[in-house]
Amino acid sequence: MNRKLMYCLSLSLFFLCACGSSSIVEEVKETIDENVDDGNTDEDNDGSSEEDRIEGVLYPDELVQMMGKGFDVAWSEFNKYIENHDEQKVIDIAGAGFTMVRIRVNKPATDELFSHLDEQIDQCLKHGLIPVLAFHGHDAEEGEDMEQAKQVTVDWWRTVAERYKDYSDLLVFNLFVELNGNLKKDHQLLNEFYADIIPAIRESNPYRILIVPPVGLSKPANLQFIQLPDESDPFIMMEWHCYAAGPALEGNKQWTTGTPEERQLVLDHFEAANEYMKATGRSTWLGAWMAGNYNKGNEYDISSQVQFATFFVRELAKIEVPWCINTDDKFYDYLNLRWYPEGEYGGIPVRDVILDTEKVALYSGEGYQGESLRLSPGEYDEAELQALNFDNKISSLMVPWGFKVIAYTGKGFAGTAHEYTRTTRSFSSELENTISSLKIIDLETYD
Repeated sequence: MNRKLMYCLSLSLFFLCACGSSSIVEEVKETIDENVDDGNTDEDNDGSSEEDRIEGVLYPDELVQMMGKGFDVAWSEFNKYIENHDEQKVIDIAGAGFTMVRIRVNKPATDELFSHLDEQIDQCLKHGLIPVLAFHGHDAEEGEDMEQAKQVTVDWWRTVAERYKDYSDLLVFNLFVELNGNLKKDHQLLNEFYADIIPAIRESNPYRILIVPPVGLSKPANLQFIQLPDESDPFIMMEWHCYAAGPALEGNKQWTTGTPEERQLVLDHFEAANEYMKATGRSTWLGAWMAGNYNKGNEYDISSQVQFATFFVRELAKIEVPWCINTDDKFYDYLNLRWYPEGEYGGIPVRDVILDTEKVALYSGEGYQGESLRLSPGEYDEAELQALNFDNKISSLMVPWGFKVIAYTGKGFAGTAHEYTRTTRSFSSELENTISSLKIIDLETYD
C-alpha cells in the first residue's frame, strides 16, 4: 500500500505550548534552569482514535509495546566501533533478550556514513532489534551561527529521511541524542529547530515515528516546553533522560544504599514523565540511563549496580515506558564478541537483572561465568535442580533487590543453609558446587 496516498489531513489537536509574553518567557527560563540535571551527559497515547488510524501504519503507542529494553550503541559514532563492527554483536544483543538499540550518529550524511549505517540498520531489523537512529547535532549545540547550524541539521535529516523513506516503520528517527551547549536551556531556539527539521523529514516520511527530546539535557520536567510545528501529528513521541550518566554518591542523583529519600529522587523523574503523558496523551521513551557512574570511573560494584538497576527498571515498568541503557560497550566486549562477566563497569549480572527483575540468576562459575539459569521465586529441591541440569554446580548468583536466596547443601532443604540478599560473585569453598536445594523468596520490600 502506498502510504503517501493515505496521508491523514485531520487529527485531533493535542495541546498548545506557546509562551506569549516576555514575563512568561522569563518564568519558563527560570524553570528550565531548575530542571537542568548537571550530572547527565551523555485515551490512545498518540491522540488518535481507532477510526482515525491509517491501516498498516505503526503508531507510537503500538511501538512502545514493542520497544521494550535496549542499549545505546556507538556503532556509527566512533571509528573504533565502525571499523570493528560485527553482525555477531547484533545477534548476541538480540539473543540475550534485548529488543531495541539506539544507534548514535555524529557523522555527515554521506555515502561513507551510509556504507556502514545501512548495514547496521539492516542487521537490526533482520535479528529483531528495533533501530532508533539518533543524531548528535554538534553543529546545533556548538555552532556560533545558529541559522547556519539549523540548516546543517535540517539538511542532515532531510538526506537521512530520503535515504530510509522505504524502510520498515520499525526504523525510528530520534532527532537529537541529548541537548547541550546552545540548546541546553533555550526552549524557543529548540522549537525553531523542530519547526524546520520535522517538516523536512515529513517531505519523504509522512508516517515515520519521530522521537523528540526537550531542553535541559532531556530532563522530563522540561517536556512541557516542547512546541511542535504540527501538534496534531500523531507520529511523534517524546524522549527524556534521567541518570544518563548514572547515580552518584552525593548530590541530586545520590544513591548509596537506596534509602527512601534516594529512591524518591528517581521517582520524581518518573512521576514528571508520567504526568506529562497523562496530560498530553503522548507516548514517551527513556533514551539513556546507567546503572553505575561509568563516565567517572564507576564507584559502584556489581552488587550495588544490581540493586540500583532492580529499583530503576521495576519502577519504570509501572509507567510503561521503554528504555535504553547507556551503553553497550560497558557490557559487551566488541573486540572479542562476548559479554563481560564483570569488569570496570557493568557485567552479566547487571545485564540479567535489567532483562528480568523478578528472577534470580545462577552461574556455574565464579565471577558470573559459565552456564547460567534464571529462576522465579519458589522452592527448588534436588530433583528440580537435576531436571534443570543445575544441581551441585552453583558457584555465583545474581539476587535482585528485595529477594532472598537460601541455599542448602542437602536435598530436601537440609544440611548447611546460607542466606543471600545481595549478588555474590563466589561462595565459600565448603559451599561451592555443593548446593543441592534452594529457596527463592520475594520479600516484597526494599527495607
